Amino acid sequence: MSEDHVSRPRGSRRLALYFGTLLAACALMGPSCRPALRARVVATLAEPTFATAPPGDPRLFITQRDGLVRILENGALVPTPFLDIRPLIDTLGEGGLLGLAFSPQYASDGQFYVYYTNLTGDPVVARFLRSASNPNLADPASHFVLLTLTQPAGETVHKGGTLAFSPVDGFLYVGRGDGGMRLLARDGASLLGKMLRLDVSGGPTAPYTIPASNPFVGPDGVLDEIWSLGFRNPFRFSFDRANGDLWIADVGQSQREEIDYEPAGSGGLDYGWPSHEGTSCFQPTATAPCDDPQNPTLYQFPIYEYTHDEGCSVTGGVRYRGSAAFLAGAYLFADFCSGSVWALVDGSRTNLTATFGGPLPGLVAISEDGFGEVYLTQLTMARVLKIE
Repeated sequence: MSEDHVSRPRGSRRLALYFGTLLAACALMGPSCRPALRARVVATLAEPTFATAPPGDPRLFITQRDGLVRILENGALVPTPFLDIRPLIDTLGEGGLLGLAFSPQYASDGQFYVYYTNLTGDPVVARFLRSASNPNLADPASHFVLLTLTQPAGETVHKGGTLAFSPVDGFLYVGRGDGGMRLLARDGASLLGKMLRLDVSGGPTAPYTIPASNPFVGPDGVLDEIWSLGFRNPFRFSFDRANGDLWIADVGQSQREEIDYEPAGSGGLDYGWPSHEGTSCFQPTATAPCDDPQNPTLYQFPIYEYTHDEGCSVTGGVRYRGSAAFLAGAYLFADFCSGSVWALVDGSRTNLTATFGGPLPGLVAISEDGFGEVYLTQLTMARVLKIE
């Protein structure tokens, strides 16, 4: 896909040039150069997986893989966990408590949603309520399972993990990996390898419903929950808080990692797995042949990809809308293995690793707080950092 398919912020080409000029100048100046960008450790805790906050809330909520949700308030971790669902959690393979999303009306309705793997290893989307008496506590009795996503027998991988509300339509999006069963990623009778869109506005004990505008609603042989398909493992995705565009980091197989881009409201797309890994032909079939990335007719190809010469597993990523002006509009992403952190502008990539003082291995999330400031979550280093 060409860069013309991307919604560009004004001045984004100047931004790309500025990045290059800034870092090139620093290279000439040597170790004394310190660009006005850093990642500062704000919390240290066991196996953090994600950090987020309700809209306009000054606190930061951090999920831990074992099933805890902790609150960072005024620079310190609140001693008592906000939520403790450790008895419900299985952490085998790629399991654990992986995602958290707050209702857009959290201040009034107190509803939030978690993505975890249960004791049989199946991913679960569940709703909870805030405590009526203490804003720093959840009500454990309010646990309501909205959706259980059956994991293929014997497979412990590609479980997805992100939940997010669109700022445009208000629906809840769920990223589901292919569970190790790659051919099911484009099977409309399976939720594996899909992006799902659900209406969860019915209340604290109401099941989800299907938005009437979902692209496959009706008797077409495709499950109505499906928004888009053809993913291997869209482990981390996010919405641009400025315009609702969807950015998806899909973890690759053996050669390529990819960043997918979807303008707001563009459902019904096929992202090509497993016929393609990125733009490379991988496993075509008679009904899903390989396509020409330069003149696509079947698939939505990535806006950016990199090979395993530079890493092994992509971690998305947000389009930056925080207070560091020269990052505005850049899509930030990283690689779990190499620890590289990058900014993508107009299809051009800038390495931010040096400005952070070196690689940041084990990154499993790059996410926003309630005001659009960005945090980096390092699972293996047991810490959360803030970009400043």
